[in-house]
Amino acid sequence: MRRYKDLAINNKLTVLVVLAGSVSLVLSCIAFVTNDVRMIRLSMIDQISTLAEVLGSNSTAALSFRDAETATELLLSLEKQPNVDLAVIYDAAGNVFATYDRSQGRQLFPPEPPRAGYEFAGGYLDVSRRIEHDGQVIGTIYLHTSMRELYDQIFWYVNIVAAVMIGSLLASIVLSSRVQRAISQPILELANAANRISIESDYGLRVEKIADDELGILYDQFNVMLEQIQQRDAAIQRANDELEAKVESRTSQLQKANDTLQREVAERRRAETELAEAQHELMASARRAGMAEIATGVLHNVGNVLNSINVSARLASDRMRQSKVGDLTRVVKLLDEHAADLATFIGHDPKGKRIPAFLDLLSTHLADERADILKELELLNAKIDHIKAIISTQQSYAGVSGVTETVDIATLIDDAMSLNSASLDRHHVAVSRDYAHIPPVKIDKQKALQILVNLIKNAKDACAASSQNRRHLEIRTRLGEAGTVQIHVVDNGVGIPRDHLTRIFSHGFTTKKTGHGFGLHSCANAAQELGGSLVAFSDGPGTGATFVLEFPYEPAEAIV
Repeated sequence: MRRYKDLAINNKLTVLVVLAGSVSLVLSCIAFVTNDVRMIRLSMIDQISTLAEVLGSNSTAALSFRDAETATELLLSLEKQPNVDLAVIYDAAGNVFATYDRSQGRQLFPPEPPRAGYEFAGGYLDVSRRIEHDGQVIGTIYLHTSMRELYDQIFWYVNIVAAVMIGSLLASIVLSSRVQRAISQPILELANAANRISIESDYGLRVEKIADDELGILYDQFNVMLEQIQQRDAAIQRANDELEAKVESRTSQLQKANDTLQREVAERRRAETELAEAQHELMASARRAGMAEIATGVLHNVGNVLNSINVSARLASDRMRQSKVGDLTRVVKLLDEHAADLATFIGHDPKGKRIPAFLDLLSTHLADERADILKELELLNAKIDHIKAIISTQQSYAGVSGVTETVDIATLIDDAMSLNSASLDRHHVAVSRDYAHIPPVKIDKQKALQILVNLIKNAKDACAASSQNRRHLEIRTRLGEAGTVQIHVVDNGVGIPRDHLTRIFSHGFTTKKTGHGFGLHSCANAAQELGGSLVAFSDGPGTGATFVLEFPYEPAEAIV
């Protein structure tokens, strides 16, 4: 399994396709062989039973007149039936009246007439029928038929199955090695590009899309993420350079402006205006960084789902590795070794007698294996659909900030939860929802999503850092009395000290070791741009926290 896990993705896909195709083919062949064997048995029963009835009907006169010679001549017609080895006609008293023995006395016939019906035993089919005349039983006819034809058919089918399996396996290897390139090649190219970016820190690198499928969408989003990171770094560096230059310039100007108070005030006002513009540019950069963080979260979610796909593929591989198909090969080999005396071997040898029951048990086991592998393949399809949903959600919010759209609040929150779902699951944070009925509203969807994703991420971090046995996050929506929409994000995490409840929204303030102090500050500013507010509530450390986003309620149909 470790060796399979370390294989390249193209080899994994080839192995998976070949194994799945081989299992399906084996199960189909076994089903066909089993059905044909059953039909041949039924046909033999019907044929021999009809033959017994015809012979019994033709022997009524011989039994009535006690003409054993005529009855014996009638049985000699069985020489044209190569499978009938022994035939006996009994009179009404149960005594042997006439016999036919293809082996010339080497076989023993029952001294008494068997019970009417049929029975498979020792590689033979025994059929017994009552002979009636004018409503009275005047005798019994017994036919002892060899199963050589059936065993020859089974042997032929097993050889056909083996040949078809080998040919199909070779064809599957050739075809899958070519078809899988359409999936594996783009993934390998994306992995190589990511590795090169990681080593060289060259965010100007782009990957070239070669198709418009889901992998093509992933290529586009990967390029968009690189573009956003590159723009963020350039904007931050440019803002820092401009700010340093402006501060240095303002300092020099203020030193020279001591001659008059009016000039000093004017210069200070000008400096304040330029500082405000620089801060606004920093905020815009922080917002772009937030969207890049969302894209990074999407890639992380996709990575987690790919891990689950790898687990399902590994389970299917383990199931195939433990398959009983090898036992079928051993049975074929055993039958080949006794091809010359197959009937004797299956009818009398202890190992041969167990072959029919073993094949029946093996067919059941292989059917169970097929069901298990089909279940894993269905799980693989469901997880691939999950990747599509994650990419579709991120793509739907990859628009331009500042545009007002019609938004369903519940759907907006669920999308924010989806972008954090992998992280919430990994930290075992249970999520509950309590949504009030709120009609769709007009709002800047980009800003609202940025706020919600940040609040949910902070709540997850607070729960992960707490000592609570049961980590819980609740999202509630309400219509405020003042005509507003309220979204409550409630967690049972580490809580917030009272003297930090207002400071946490200040630029640069953070209580996390790896925090940068931009998140809640940019969320508070975004809430103000929505015409609302963002406030925090907590009873102190260890008591959890509640963040409330509130903005004006403007129904979509009321906007012109």
